[in-house]
Amino acid sequence: MSQLHASRRDVSRRGFLAGFGALGIASTLGACATSTPARPAGGGGQSSTALVLKSRESSDNGRKGMQALLDEFAKQHPQYKSTLNTMEAAAFQQQIRADLTLSTPPDVLTWFAGEIASDFAQQSLLLDVTSVYPAQGYSEQFAKLSTDATGKKIFIPTVYYWWGVFYRKSYFDKWGVAEPKTWDEFVALCKTLQGKGVSPIALPLADAAWLTASWFDYLNLRINGAGFHRALLAGDEAYTDARVTKVLDTWKEVLPYLDPASKGLASTEGYAKWQQGKDAMFLCGPFLADAMPADVKDDISFFQFPIVDPAVPVVEEAPLDGFIASAHTANPEGAKAFLGFVATPAAQELYLKISGNALLPANSDAKSPVSTPLLEKGRAMVAGAADVTQFFNRDTNDDQLNALTTALVRFIDEPDKGADIQKQWQSDSAKARGN
Repeated sequence: MSQLHASRRDVSRRGFLAGFGALGIASTLGACATSTPARPAGGGGQSSTALVLKSRESSDNGRKGMQALLDEFAKQHPQYKSTLNTMEAAAFQQQIRADLTLSTPPDVLTWFAGEIASDFAQQSLLLDVTSVYPAQGYSEQFAKLSTDATGKKIFIPTVYYWWGVFYRKSYFDKWGVAEPKTWDEFVALCKTLQGKGVSPIALPLADAAWLTASWFDYLNLRINGAGFHRALLAGDEAYTDARVTKVLDTWKEVLPYLDPASKGLASTEGYAKWQQGKDAMFLCGPFLADAMPADVKDDISFFQFPIVDPAVPVVEEAPLDGFIASAHTANPEGAKAFLGFVATPAAQELYLKISGNALLPANSDAKSPVSTPLLEKGRAMVAGAADVTQFFNRDTNDDQLNALTTALVRFIDEPDKGADIQKQWQSDSAKARGN
């Protein structure tokens, strides 16, 4: 929803989200970045009353939401002199590891759950915030994602979103079709739609090849379960495994139903075709709905990614955003106070009200400022899951994502060369891990 590389030819996942206008999920590209304010004398490990929040939410509403949090925090904790430093998302993510190693780092930073946060914690870069982590309000899944390998809390979740197969209700009614529950029903639906002259599946790849990861994540979770998925992404299993072959073979069943223009479509063209009913379904997050005109939003719904094997516990993708604090902060008490504040229902409600995005508060005691059927359906789906995962490159990194997109884009072109593609994928993945 992470170390971005200038050499990448396709637009990053978060750049794509910015293009969709997902204000709380990613920042608008091209926004002005600001440098980290100089810390008053007393940094470098000494106590300080200064508190610097560094944020990647560089859209206008995202900045306003963060500033509203700081302003409210300042009212409750006037002893801390709080400053907001906003940086465009791509630059932020290129710099965050360096920021965390500075002798005078930003005190708190926006970030997200997943393997990269765990990696920061393993390197002793993150402050232990166990003392301010709420005893109630967070699900077991979210608490697990906030905890490092030693049992310490190192992340405070504030908002999340979900993934699903999005469609427009009026078009499903027009075509006389309904939401599928199983993979067989989904394949049959694709066949029916194609028979009506409708392209069943949107998958714009010209600048958003990372979207292929959503298909891999879900099929792997539905077929092989969360344990194998995490082990695979960690490098403990190989992409040449027969279980990965089964994922590709299953995906092959719906490749004929992708928009035939997919490879040449930019993301904006892809969601425009979906909006117009030229593509029926889009595996995506609710940022797709955020991008739509007001008169279209009420017509949008989604269904859970179809069940492939009913014996496999249902896992959902629920990217989780929030805050971390540097282990080298000169103001650990202020950092903990701020993180304790943003964990509260009131703070999460305030941020969502000001930022105006279609995200869900991570604290279950918080209410969404605007409750819609779409949001409530997403909330219920995640709450009913046996487990939650993040997105592919939140559970690994962008180098691994590059290996995946290279493999899957080639697989779309050459689905009968799966074995060769898996071998190359494993080789590329090992190189990305430095093996």
